[in-house]
Amino acid sequence: MWVVLFVSILFAATFSLMAYYARQAVYDESLGKAEDMLNQFEIDTGRMLHEKEVVTRQTHWWIEQNLNDTVEIGKYIQQILANEPEVIGIAAAFVHGTYPDRGDNDYMIYYHRWKGKVVRSEQFAHASYLNQQWYEEPLRHDKSMWTEPREDYRTDDEPIITYAIPLHKDGKVVGTYGVDISIYWLSQTIQAMAPSPNIYGELVTNSGAFVIHPDTAMLRPRAVFKIMEQYPEEKYSYTAYKMLAGQSGHEVLDLDGSPELLVYRPFEDTKWTINVIGPEAELMGSYHSMVPLMLVVVLLSLIAIVAFCTIFIHRELHPLRTLEKSAKLVKKGHYDVPIKATNLQDEVGVLTNSFIAMQKSIKQHVDDIDANNLKLIEQNWQLTEVQKHKDEADKVKTAFLQNMTDQMSAPVSEIARLVEEIRQHHLEMSHEQIVQLANQVDENTFIVTQLSDKLLELSAKTQQEEEGQL
Repeated sequence: MWVVLFVSILFAATFSLMAYYARQAVYDESLGKAEDMLNQFEIDTGRMLHEKEVVTRQTHWWIEQNLNDTVEIGKYIQQILANEPEVIGIAAAFVHGTYPDRGDNDYMIYYHRWKGKVVRSEQFAHASYLNQQWYEEPLRHDKSMWTEPREDYRTDDEPIITYAIPLHKDGKVVGTYGVDISIYWLSQTIQAMAPSPNIYGELVTNSGAFVIHPDTAMLRPRAVFKIMEQYPEEKYSYTAYKMLAGQSGHEVLDLDGSPELLVYRPFEDTKWTINVIGPEAELMGSYHSMVPLMLVVVLLSLIAIVAFCTIFIHRELHPLRTLEKSAKLVKKGHYDVPIKATNLQDEVGVLTNSFIAMQKSIKQHVDDIDANNLKLIEQNWQLTEVQKHKDEADKVKTAFLQNMTDQMSAPVSEIARLVEEIRQHHLEMSHEQIVQLANQVDENTFIVTQLSDKLLELSAKTQQEEEGQL
């Protein structure tokens, strides 16, 4: 377990370090994915605007070459509108005095769409064009430019932006030529190219007006600041001012109750800002999913390490556990427990084989003791049997001796009586009586002698049997 703990700590530390850098790489990759979307959005937006710029420049050349024929200019503008359905209006506005017959009055050739038709208007946004941005700034700076969206810049009830180019005659700037496009159409066309319905792009002017936005209600001046008013936190206003100042960067903003990733940068060589915004979970999904994924990988790896070490240690200690069980059985006297020999050359293998040799030695010793015990038991049994026979023989011998003694008792008593009688009455007895009594003594003596011989013979035989048994 100490080894597992050490390995786990080492693995966790190493993996955490790797995961930190991997997470940073995934973060950069996810941010790069958002920046790639911003690049694509910038390309699509630039292409759409450049197409209208090309149309404006091409037609501007013809207008500039035919400034003396205002009737043809009007016809040419109508022809352009007929061939370019995405253009919503075209105007050629001139400096006072450009046409002497007009005096110092406003003179503008302006055709635009209105309810499906192309109509001419003498004014733009119901006011004189002289102080309007689309006319005044290109004329003053003598350069082409896109105008800012304004509340009153609407054609056919749609907010517009105008690409305006100065008109020159005899080396002098005499007016402005402008082509209007609907920012409703521009936004919808650009948003249709988005890779996901939840991800959209925005194009913002330096005054805070949206040129492209998925919500058409935001296509009005200073819309950025109106949005910021909904989020009074300093972070939101700071981000907005950085965007309007032409800086690049990214920020996570909590919009509509969910975190959104905003990536922004200046749009081409203009003072406008282009950005892409979408759910952080979608744009940075791989980054956020990496944390639980790393935890799962670490957990599964630690489980795998513990499982591997457990199995490995169990396998390595299996002979030792088997040896432990066998030792307990041997301790209880079960010396014949089979233990499988091992080919391991480590300490456990040497200990196992030594224990097997010791067990065999003990078993052999115990078997020898058991064999000697059996032999002693058999000898004891034989001695017991011999003792039984001896006891029986002693009983028989005792009975025989008693019988012999009883048989000898009568002759001896008779001899003693006869000798006593002779001793007491030999003087009174005749020679024949004495001889008769002596003969009786001889007969009884012979009987006693025979019995004594039999006793001696039995004694010698018994002694030989005892010596033979020993």
